[in-house]
Amino acid sequence: MTDIIIQAYQVLDELRRDEKYQTLKVLDQQIGSLYPIEIDAFQKAKTIYEDILNTGGSYHPDYKEAIKKLSMTKATLYEKPEVKRYFELEREVQEDINEFLNELAQSVSSHVKAPNKLGIVQKGGSCHVR
Repeated sequence: MTDIIIQAYQVLDELRRDEKYQTLKVLDQQIGSLYPIEIDAFQKAKTIYEDILNTGGSYHPDYKEAIKKLSMTKATLYEKPEVKRYFELEREVQEDINEFLNELAQSVSSHVKAPNKLGIVQKGGSCHVR
């Protein structure tokens, strides 16, 4: 069991050394320092929207305004080139992890569930250990 844990940490260390992951960390810091106003506006709009959903949902009198404000602040933040690149890299890293998990699951048994390219674990199948 200890060998498996050691190998898991080695795989984790390898993922952390990956260029894509390192770039993600750099972009995360850049985004935080370059766009604090946009991030703050988005977070505030998101908080207001979630409060409205919890108190009245789509029937709340401020629902339309809250969703409009959230959409505008999100679009403003997400159109930044660093943010776009961040999400592209995040998707690529997630696909790499899902591929690794799929290969790992298949090496154990073809009946072990693993995420597909979209990160969704398909229903059905099970591990039949005897």
